Amino acid sequence: SKTGKDERSTILYARVSSRSQKADLEQQVQFLKSRYPEAEIIKDIGSGLNFRRKGLQSLLDRVLGGTCKYIVVAHKDRLCRFGFDLISWLCCKFKTKILVLDEKNLSPEQEMVEDVLAVIHVFSCRLYGLRKYKNKIIEDNDLPRISK
Repeated sequence: SKTGKDERSTILYARVSSRSQKADLEQQVQFLKSRYPEAEIIKDIGSGLNFRRKGLQSLLDRVLGGTCKYIVVAHKDRLCRFGFDLISWLCCKFKTKILVLDEKNLSPEQEMVEDVLAVIHVFSCRLYGLRKYKNKIIEDNDLPRISK
């Protein structure tokens, strides 16, 4: 700007995996807002592995457009489960800083254990979802049956 003051936004980002966690989403928002009351908020409901979340894409559009100074998240994994370093690098290129309010100082071993547990959790949720879907198909009497 002409005044030399940085006019870019601080954006708070909150995410939960499913609609059943809506209360947790609101807790994240309250926590973030308590620290940055004037900041804009972007919320998402979706998997941390899904990079097609509307909120995340909107946030990255703002970064690439040069209008975002800070991204504030409660926890690192709220932004994404994997690829945080890539998003961080991208933000750095556009002079956007990511602030993680609940930063854990983990050893490389602890970080790897958390990553492995996150992968196991995601795949076990998918497996559970597939089983549930399979059972719904089996129980659906309106579907035609294929006789052998």
